[in-house]
Amino acid sequence: MKKKLKLLLTGLLINAGVFAQTTTLTVEEAIKLAIEKNFDVEIERNAQQIGIINNNWGVAGAWPNITINAATGLAKNNLEQQLANGTTIKRNGANLRNLNAGFAVNWRFFDGMRMFAAKKRLEELEKMGELSFRNQVNTTVFNIIGTYYQIVQLNQQAKALKETIRFFEERKQIAESRFTIGTAPKTDFLQAQVDLNQQKGNLLAIENNIRIAKANFNNLLGRKPETVFEVTDSISPDAAVNFTTLQTKAATDNYDLLMAQTNLSVLAQQKREITSQRLPAVTLNTNFNLNQNRNDAGFNLFTRNLGPNGNIGITIPLFQGGAVKAQEKVTDVQIKNQRVLIDRLQNQVNTSLINAYFNFQNALNLVELEKTTLKLIEENNMIATERFRKLAITSLELRQVQLDYINGQTRYINALFQAKLAEAEMKMLAGSLSNL
Repeated sequence: MKKKLKLLLTGLLINAGVFAQTTTLTVEEAIKLAIEKNFDVEIERNAQQIGIINNNWGVAGAWPNITINAATGLAKNNLEQQLANGTTIKRNGANLRNLNAGFAVNWRFFDGMRMFAAKKRLEELEKMGELSFRNQVNTTVFNIIGTYYQIVQLNQQAKALKETIRFFEERKQIAESRFTIGTAPKTDFLQAQVDLNQQKGNLLAIENNIRIAKANFNNLLGRKPETVFEVTDSISPDAAVNFTTLQTKAATDNYDLLMAQTNLSVLAQQKREITSQRLPAVTLNTNFNLNQNRNDAGFNLFTRNLGPNGNIGITIPLFQGGAVKAQEKVTDVQIKNQRVLIDRLQNQVNTSLINAYFNFQNALNLVELEKTTLKLIEENNMIATERFRKLAITSLELRQVQLDYINGQTRYINALFQAKLAEAEMKMLAGSLSNL
């Protein structure tokens, strides 16, 4: 029985280990999840649908209004009539029935071309919704890339610090042994212990930052913040990025710029709609009606009217109190201002792109420099540690070498991260990230 129980527990533990396996996300997988599940992306996707729904000729006012109506009623009256010849007619409880039904069409088939301007404006608004959605995707992808590689950066820092802590522990042990046997002062041991504790504290801080970054990352993916996952261990900036190509794309594909240009088109169509108020409007009204009355008392016992009627009317605006002119002037100013905003935005996009490129190139240069420096520091650390074991250098001298080692690793990892972040920023400004 005990053997069976042991086997059962072993099986349960194995299965638990299988189900507890942590998912490793690539940046591409994370981007795909974010586009599907990110809350802000979903909101913009729904807003885009509103623009698609509204873009039709009915909303633009091109189609007629068609109505059908019907009503019937019954009443009871007590009738008393006195005729000219002296005859009196009395009837109590006389029924009065009526029936009304109709079919009506009201169509303003010409409104000074307003409906065509309105339809064009709705098309531009639909385009604006699509651009806003793609811009949100572009921004979300940038945030995903930034947070993803922040986690990678922190993981690498934690890994490097764990390796370095081993050197600090060895130094502490040697210093403690030498103090015990009286060959080194107690200050060497105390300083070594303080340095070790500080590095362990730094590791705790990094591990906490990893937990926070992962929670934020899960939020970007639209899932519970406690969802467990891991990321890949490398940061690889694309050194082959072509600045000229990105600059050309930014001038034509930057989403903020495209939305500003689309908004200019919307204002132009609004101007057309306002101007159309100066022109005549032609309206067609037609209907087919049935009116029927039945009265059990009185001279007219039954009446029915049945048939169509219609008319065409024209409305010519002669004087509108200057309201239309004022609206036109206001819209002209808005159009002028929008052109200025576009010019400013073009300059801002180009400036941001150039700055991101400078940061990218600087980070790449730092990556190569820090990579070379780190090799030197690693070699120096190995030599210094060995010399410390042989009493060739002091504890303070080894301490400085170890601190240089930690700082060199941190600078190298940070340079990789900054290069990747600048690369992503350039692609975001060029409107390229949403295409992933």
